Amino acid sequence: MQQISIRFIEKPDQNDAEGIIRWFCDVFGLSNPEAENPVEEQILKSFVEAARDGKGLSSSELDLEAKLARSTVIYHLNRFRDAGLIVKRGRKYYLRAGEMEKVIQEIGYDLERELRGLIDASKRLDMMMHGNMISVKSRGQGREQRR
Repeated sequence: MQQISIRFIEKPDQNDAEGIIRWFCDVFGLSNPEAENPVEEQILKSFVEAARDGKGLSSSELDLEAKLARSTVIYHLNRFRDAGLIVKRGRKYYLRAGEMEKVIQEIGYDLERELRGLIDASKRLDMMMHGNMISVKSRGQGREQRR
């Protein structure tokens, strides 16, 4: 996962699978709101269905309504991979886990780990800035000096 963006969007009716797929694509910033049947929704649905059977899909195995150039399909797959929803193993792509619930849980673990790192760094920065410890550069040499 390279970068994750999560948008806060109202959840759809819980009994509408297509609406939930659309919502996931919107939340992760993957949707094209102007498209009539967005390719992103078709891709996510294909991977959720494939995961149910324990299968992966290659870029050419995706059954999309619109015929897209392979490079365009790979572009979209890379966006899903960057968002942490799918992974690539060999020549195939897979939903990151066997079920969407587990995918979201794993993304949550990733976010928690990164946030812990940010918290640790911010604590250190606070100690350095508020603990009267500053870093002074002297003739190209870095040294810590107490005020």
